[in-house]
Amino acid sequence: MSTLVHLQFAKQCQLTPDNIALRSRGGNLTYRQLEHCSDVIAQQLLSRGISSGDVVGVYMERSQNLVSTLLGIMKVGACYLPLDPYYPHNRLTYMVEHSETKLVVTDRVDELEWLPEDCQIIDIAAADFSQPVLPVEPSNDDSQLCYIMYTSGSTGTPKGVMVKHDTVINYLNWMQNAFKLEQDSCVLSQTTFSFDISVWEMFWPLITGASTALICEEVKYDPALLAEFIKHHQVTVAQFVPTALRIIVDERVLDQCQSLEHIFSGGEALPQCLVNDLSKQFEGQIHNLYGPTEATIFACHWLCQPDSADTIVPIGRPIPHAKVLVLDENLELVPPNHNGELYLAGDILALGYLKREDLTDERFLINPYASSKTSKMYRTGDLVSVRDDGVLLFHGRIDSQIKLRGHRIELAEIEAQLQALPWISNAAVIVDDSDDGKNQYLTAFYVPYQDTDTDIQAIKREMAQVLPYYMQPSRYYAVDSLPTLPNGKISKSALSAK
Repeated sequence: MSTLVHLQFAKQCQLTPDNIALRSRGGNLTYRQLEHCSDVIAQQLLSRGISSGDVVGVYMERSQNLVSTLLGIMKVGACYLPLDPYYPHNRLTYMVEHSETKLVVTDRVDELEWLPEDCQIIDIAAADFSQPVLPVEPSNDDSQLCYIMYTSGSTGTPKGVMVKHDTVINYLNWMQNAFKLEQDSCVLSQTTFSFDISVWEMFWPLITGASTALICEEVKYDPALLAEFIKHHQVTVAQFVPTALRIIVDERVLDQCQSLEHIFSGGEALPQCLVNDLSKQFEGQIHNLYGPTEATIFACHWLCQPDSADTIVPIGRPIPHAKVLVLDENLELVPPNHNGELYLAGDILALGYLKREDLTDERFLINPYASSKTSKMYRTGDLVSVRDDGVLLFHGRIDSQIKLRGHRIELAEIEAQLQALPWISNAAVIVDDSDDGKNQYLTAFYVPYQDTDTDIQAIKREMAQVLPYYMQPSRYYAVDSLPTLPNGKISKSALSAK
């Protein structure tokens, strides 16, 4: 069996060429049509000199052209770099320059003023998919990268996680073995493609003969329209972060979604009370998935049980090709029911961080418990414990990284950007609960430089230039000084009490 995503798709295309591959508001696309569209894009890439090992940026929203483009990029042996249209231009420019992206495929040419002049552009809106094209002989290099995704970085700049095809295929094959899509199954694609959950939403169905249902942004944020979309396309599998799932449950629209068989949740801790409420409206299976981008999508799974005594749903157990280690500060194994840091190993790990060997060495350590002296384990920064039955429980973070509404955020990156402003001498960011306790938001405390008068609106404008919307604080407070602990570190707990 091939360990390359595009070859798995091509094999399925031969088996089910007339099955519906992509469903959307704009119509359907069969496997044969999707294969043709990806060949058109691959030919254009080849004509521009793109070859194996190159990085190709993709600046577009969720659409049939997006999936065609990603497959076309893979076919020529390149890897794709998601460039989210909602990200600040400064951040996008950094990602393109840092990754040495040679070309960007887009359907929004008029928005590319941020793109470096030496970077080529393909306007997908101008592509002629009606013309015949010779099939592209797909790249068959098992060592090639599938994608590079930039995540929040504690140093103040995002870091690019390099993920190979084989670990993606390992994950997709596990999902198929565990939950088996049939040819009439349909998976909802609603996660922005700059997050790796989107990978299984798009490509799991496409290597099994099933369909991917591509929902547009304005529909996915409206629970009533979302339910209507699920009903219209007979979606059988959907994934939501707990924050979104709570909104859907509160709006009580799931009774319209009779086709749904599986609901997956991931990206942040899943409260048991949410599972209890969901199970009253949904008769299918509810799953909790856990894993960082560095471990290729997800590494652990748990089948949720309504009315469990847990407050937070367990992380569960590692999927077959993953290994978990719970270690103390000396990298010694922690006994059951004791807290320790979670390390992940096995055939799931990313290659590391692009052009950041120092950070790669810091987070991807030699695994002292593996038979091979070169095997690595990834330090997650998550505090966990293992029950006597081997089930992992999540207890929080040991550093400044948080999960907010499904987004992975390094608070240190926000603080670094605030402190880079000439009128701020120090800053700290915390997560606050809303007055009703149902939502969370980011709050920034800052010390003005030498008693300078600061304009909060100006700070917000500057942050909007360098940080994605989900990393921008909702509230700002000027303070004379930041409270500290005896060791000199900022006391976040004291800030929370303000």
